[in-house]
Amino acid sequence: MNRTSTYIALSLIGVLLLTSAFLGGVAFDQAVDWPSWFRAVPEPTGGANIGPHVDEVRRLLDREALQPSSEESMTAGAIRGLLESLGDPYASYLDARHFEYFNDQTDGEFFGIGITIAEREGTVYVVSPIEGTPAAEAGLRADDIIVAIDGERRDRWDVDEVVTRVRGEEGTEVELGVKRGEESELLTFRITRAKIDIPNVLTRLEDGGVGYVRLLTFNQKSAESVAEAVEELSAEGATAFVLDVRDNPGGLLNSAVDVASLFVGDGVIVRVEERDRPQVEHRARPGVVTDAPLVLLVNGYSASASEVLAGALQDYGRARLVGEQTFGKGSVQTVEQLSFGGGVKFTIAHYLTPKGRAIDGEGLTPDVVVEMDASEQVDEESDVQLKRALELARQASR
Repeated sequence: MNRTSTYIALSLIGVLLLTSAFLGGVAFDQAVDWPSWFRAVPEPTGGANIGPHVDEVRRLLDREALQPSSEESMTAGAIRGLLESLGDPYASYLDARHFEYFNDQTDGEFFGIGITIAEREGTVYVVSPIEGTPAAEAGLRADDIIVAIDGERRDRWDVDEVVTRVRGEEGTEVELGVKRGEESELLTFRITRAKIDIPNVLTRLEDGGVGYVRLLTFNQKSAESVAEAVEELSAEGATAFVLDVRDNPGGLLNSAVDVASLFVGDGVIVRVEERDRPQVEHRARPGVVTDAPLVLLVNGYSASASEVLAGALQDYGRARLVGEQTFGKGSVQTVEQLSFGGGVKFTIAHYLTPKGRAIDGEGLTPDVVVEMDASEQVDEESDVQLKRALELARQASR
């Protein structure tokens, strides 16, 4: 069994976790290069009897079922059953094809349909279609609930599995069945996949010498991109910064540590507690890019790696947090490759802020709470969270 990656699963939150991480055209949250983590899952009981019991049922089905299952479908079903027995909402099984997609999705190049998705109360829904992408052109809308993919309908989908199923080669098609609002009829969309070109960092120089940097997800290039943005804005006259991670569902843990290290020169960035092992600390790395005043914008869709960053900046007093309570995704998942090419993901640990604050299920409370509907972000005039953040940044730079 090959440990290929460990990551903070943000399945976005039930809320939205938005998944601004456009992994394969959809959003998703992953972090790699962690040692073995855990969450407190009871030791299995009666494990020695599981094989014979399963074999007994398999023989019965092979002998008498009207339409016996294939070996592949029986294997997938048995694995999903084992994962479901954990009671872990983030556990999922990926077959060999989808595991391959999953394993490639942090390189910053995405092929999919162009939506951000999230999980809420057991359903996966569209946070927003990205303008100019196949999803938007096909007519998908925010809040559409995904219930079927390529003809397979389920009561519960895992965000990560939706991501891997929606991803695919450019020019191929995926069929999504969605429920919309109060409509009872299932709406079906056949969408052709394409390369999704979306900048991960958006920047501009605001009045008063405030550099605005929006980070959409934490991938391998995020820290480098943020550093370049800060340096360029500084050269243009920025004396304070607003870093916006609203709707950012997370991503690579190492990326979160690297981004935090651009503003925090020394100390623990995040602590990880695992099963029967000493707490592990991930410390700041060399490379502070600025000591200028900083404001961090967050909302209920800021999750996982976004919360790692926010927790560190808040604990050290390096930035004032403005916006709304963050999502509260503080558990860590691992992805294990199986001998036959598939993979399984399950929870193995949880993380804490530098001062030991637990985030999972709680989230982080901003220093300055500004409530606002997410839809108002599209208009700078109505974006009161951004206005407040810019105001505080200007004040701090005087």
